[in-house]
Amino acid sequence: MVCTHYYTFRTRKNRRYVVQAEQYEHHVYVLKFYPLALKNSPNRFKLLVNDGDAFRILSTCLRVFADICSRDPLASAGFIGEALTGESRTLTKRFRIYFQSVVTFIEPANFIHHPLPAISAYFLENRANPEPGLIASVEQMFQEFYIVPEALAATKPDQPDSGSEG
Repeated sequence: MVCTHYYTFRTRKNRRYVVQAEQYEHHVYVLKFYPLALKNSPNRFKLLVNDGDAFRILSTCLRVFADICSRDPLASAGFIGEALTGESRTLTKRFRIYFQSVVTFIEPANFIHHPLPAISAYFLENRANPEPGLIASVEQMFQEFYIVPEALAATKPDQPDSGSEG
């Protein structure tokens, strides 16, 4: 990772959100968002707050990507639709919603759309980006940075309680 860019905004219900754009090599950005109130939660990207303001949140994320593209004309973007508790990693609810938003609002004239439903990820490859084999690199990055660590954490045994037993 090169660096992380942060954007903040408010929903109609005045809830503050953070869009986190992680910048990687080859002008690749991974966009994530969460309610500011969940900043310290390890599950901040997985929890739903049911504001009823999903369209505003997603359209703001798309505007953030437009801002990134204005600053970096070679920018490509990726995202992962995190699974809800008990949901399979394949074709998550979030992925399906993000997929529909991206297909509707991002023109294929400038970006090659790469849905990766098996891991609920999506990659928008900037046609101006000259990096050869970019999709293969990004898919590997998704696997290594986002899927494998989560899978490893899920297989760790539960930590013993540090309560008052004894």
